[in-house]
Amino acid sequence: MRRRIQIKMEWVNDDFGHCYLGRRQHQGKSKFQRMEIFHNRTFGTLLFLDGKIQIAQKDENRYHQYLVAAPLLAHHRPRSVCILGGGDCFALEEAVKHSTLPRILMLEIDQGVVDFCTQHYPEIRKVRQDRRVEIIFADARQWLETHAERFDVVVVDLTEPHGPSKMLYTREFYGLCRTRLKAEGILSIHTDNHFLFPDSFATIYKTLRSVFPHLLTARVDMPSFGMGWTYRMASRRALNYDRLVKNTRRLARRNLVLDQFTPTTYLLEPTPEEAVILKRRGRISTDRRPFDKFENMNKKVTR
Repeated sequence: MRRRIQIKMEWVNDDFGHCYLGRRQHQGKSKFQRMEIFHNRTFGTLLFLDGKIQIAQKDENRYHQYLVAAPLLAHHRPRSVCILGGGDCFALEEAVKHSTLPRILMLEIDQGVVDFCTQHYPEIRKVRQDRRVEIIFADARQWLETHAERFDVVVVDLTEPHGPSKMLYTREFYGLCRTRLKAEGILSIHTDNHFLFPDSFATIYKTLRSVFPHLLTARVDMPSFGMGWTYRMASRRALNYDRLVKNTRRLARRNLVLDQFTPTTYLLEPTPEEAVILKRRGRISTDRRPFDKFENMNKKVTR
């Protein structure tokens, strides 16, 4: 007997949302969050955590190529990467493509979501067999505070600043990340949509700039999110765009083509509208006064 078509609704804010038609394939609940894999004809499988879309089969490579591959290609010789969060493990899948990277560490507080995705995504089972990969199930901030290891690249692959995760978007946290980066290290993070979430967009930017003097920004479409999305690389030293181009071409010569990535995206200048938002909206998020993206929204947005 065929299962009936279901409707999956995700509220983006109080009066705008997305509707996906398809069928729920798997669901579960960990100590920290509800998990669901939903199949949709347009996007393939979609992963939702607490009702918020995280990745989709058809465009997760775009998301992770900008978040993970970009900083690895922008670095002159990366030997280590630390992924903060990343429970779906697709950031790991992107990292293991780089054969010259011997140290791949992921710090994820929720073993339940990692086990859930390992069970239901065959590609993740393969990734976890890579001997370079180490997953530590711990609070990322606490681990960084108590371990002095330094990395070439730190990837912040967290849920949006809301609830407990908002403490991993503060000036103090970015300062901690800076101490765990080597001299030429790069931090990579997703930084929201300026039109729908101007305060979140501007706050993340201003907080990063309060710690890192050099930023590069990419703006790309994320079809499964139904909106554009931004990514930023941050460093103590000026980021070398020519190196990013050169290393991307070198990767292609090894028949490893990043099919949804182009370095020219990092030549982005803010539009006049974005410039006004960055000037007038947002603030520096601190441990004492952390920013919460959904604090003033209806509960339906985060249920």
